[in-house]
Amino acid sequence: MSDLRQRVPGHSLIDMLLHQWDLGTIRLDASTNDVVVGEDAVSWYRGVIGERRVGTILGLLSDSHTVLHSVPVGKGSSDIDHVVIGRAGVFSINTKYSPGKRISSAGYGMYVDGRKRHYVRNSVAEARRAGELLSAASGLTVPVTALIVFVNPGPITHKAPAGGDAHEPEVRVLADDDLFRVFMDRPVFSEEQVERIAAAAVLPATWHRSPSESTVGDHITREFEALEEAVGPHLARAYTAPPKAPAPNARNRDRRPAASRSRPAAARRPSSRKRQSAFERLFRSLLLPVMGLVGFVMYVNSITGT
Repeated sequence: MSDLRQRVPGHSLIDMLLHQWDLGTIRLDASTNDVVVGEDAVSWYRGVIGERRVGTILGLLSDSHTVLHSVPVGKGSSDIDHVVIGRAGVFSINTKYSPGKRISSAGYGMYVDGRKRHYVRNSVAEARRAGELLSAASGLTVPVTALIVFVNPGPITHKAPAGGDAHEPEVRVLADDDLFRVFMDRPVFSEEQVERIAAAAVLPATWHRSPSESTVGDHITREFEALEEAVGPHLARAYTAPPKAPAPNARNRDRRPAASRSRPAAARRPSSRKRQSAFERLFRSLLLPVMGLVGFVMYVNSITGT
């Protein structure tokens, strides 16, 4: 393959998954109807899901952008998930499939659901190397911005700007829903510069010391879709987004809810008694005391025998 644009999102990971599929280490157990798969393969599968999601977003960019996926770099099996070249700059993208997870970043520090990760430091090093390689191949000074893109994450908290000092490549931490607008920033390259950088970027030799022949992107996409159909529903259990935790100090929803303070007072039932006249009220006020006095005298006489 002489043009890296033929590679597809998750290309390297799909190659590894398909190799395991051929070896039988990823298979469906007919007796239990469960998928048999190693922990590494589950991680690769998640990676492909994330990279394909980001690849779909990048596919919406105009033809003035050059988009590369799963770019082999260095001298081993390392790759860059995505590279985007346009007038707004050159970007290396590190995709993380982390559904529902809480992200916190500050400087080089990053925590995913409370666990420390080295994503920022790794992404800065990746962007630095990409800039050096593209600068050498194009003859231009090519700064590269590192993007760490979380797919379908929970809340992302930026306690301080990500990355190091001004001499380091810029790094941004964002969710996949915010990715597209990054490439709409003000231009930093002319059209001629973009073409020159892109012409160097699509060559495998720009990135890798000993580039090897790649599998055909369209072919492995169809093979991955066949694997996904066979074992995907079973692997899906491994990366289903967890339910969101209740808000702090939330009341137990199993308890009977307290009555609302704003509940309106019950309307009074209308009285069926007639309104009394002044004479009737006077008669009742005099009659009752007299009758009480007569009753008391009769009671005393009955006791004394008089």
